[in-house]
Amino acid sequence: MIIERVQHFDPILISRLFQASGTPIKEANENFFQSQDNILLTARSDAEYMGFLYAYVLQAVASVQPQVFLYSIDVFSRYQRQGVGRTLINELKAIADAKRCAEIFVLTNASNVAANHLYQQTGGVRENPDDVMYVYPLR
Repeated sequence: MIIERVQHFDPILISRLFQASGTPIKEANENFFQSQDNILLTARSDAEYMGFLYAYVLQAVASVQPQVFLYSIDVFSRYQRQGVGRTLINELKAIADAKRCAEIFVLTNASNVAANHLYQQTGGVRENPDDVMYVYPLR
């Protein structure tokens, strides 16, 4: 398995990844690649993509150490339960460590059993069983 950090805008690759994840996008955001604090990692075999994740390094007001927000991880169905998600998260942990981040955090639903299992297996700790997320749609 090859894990690569994508650092240059490739609209065909982005479209291909999101299509394979079941969440096609209308237009890829070229601006994402202008900051080293935005992270896109892909997992592939020789020529076939297996999954990807993207995350953001965030600065904190109350700490000199940044945090990493793991926004999304997708392992394509035919590659699930083969260590792809674990390998992607381990690479993200290495990047976060190199950037001297305090932690990585990720949000999911209690009903998403596979995601909860992955996060627990890769060392994630659920700090508060009653966490709730609110979204403020702006448009």
